[in-house]
Amino acid sequence: MDFTFHLFMLSFSVSGAILTGPAVINGSVGQSIIIRCKYNKHYSSSPKYWCKGDNREDCVILVKTQHSRKTNSDGRITIETDNDAGEFLVMMDRLTKNDQGMYWCGIARFLWDLLSPVELNVIEDPKVSLSGSPAEEEVLRQNSMCYFIWSILRWFFFAILLIWAILIKLKI
Repeated sequence: MDFTFHLFMLSFSVSGAILTGPAVINGSVGQSIIIRCKYNKHYSSSPKYWCKGDNREDCVILVKTQHSRKTNSDGRITIETDNDAGEFLVMMDRLTKNDQGMYWCGIARFLWDLLSPVELNVIEDPKVSLSGSPAEEEVLRQNSMCYFIWSILRWFFFAILLIWAILIKLKI
C-alpha cells in the first residue's frame, strides 16, 4: 500500500463523517413540520440538501442550498443552514398524505454524499397525539451514544493510522 492511501484513510478517520437527523417525524395533513439535521462543522462549506426516496440510490433532491437559505419551486419546502450551530433545518409546509415516506438529510461530497434517513408519517386527524413513543426516544438516545463513542474512537484510529503510515514510510 502506498502513502497516498494511508493519508486518505487518515483524513477519513478524522473527518468524523457524521450527519444526524430524527429517525421518525410525525405531522398532520395541512400542518407544517421542521426537521433538524445536525452535521460535523467540517462540512460547513458543503452543499446541504433534502431528498425523498426509499434508499440513497433513488433519492430525488427536493431542495438544495450552498448558502444559508433556499426554497423549492412550489414554495412548500425550505432549507436553512446554520453553520455556526452545525445544523440545517428543513421546513415542510401544508403537508399532504402524499408527503409521507422516507426522506434523507444530505451533504454533498466529492465521492460519497453523507445521508441520514428520516421517516415522515403524515396523519389526517390532527387531534391524534404525535408525540414520540418510548421506543423511538430510545433509538434516538442509542444513536446519540454511538456518535459520541465514534467521536472519541476516531482519534484513536487516527493515531494508529498515523503511526502505521509513518512506519511504512520509514520502512521499519
